[in-house]
Amino acid sequence: MYGEQNNTLSYLPALAEGGVELAEIEHCAHFPMYSNPPQMWARIADLVSRSDTGS
Repeated sequence: MYGEQNNTLSYLPALAEGGVELAEIEHCAHFPMYSNPPQMWARIADLVSRSDTGS
């Protein structure tokens, strides 16, 4: 998870190529929890719901 102002970080492509799911949060830089908490929590909720195995 990273803010859109940091979308040029040099290591993001390597993470994506390595299978890491990236989440760019709009209208923020370093702290998504302060700049855009609704979108940050929505992305977290989506990840949790997709990982729920029902066990």
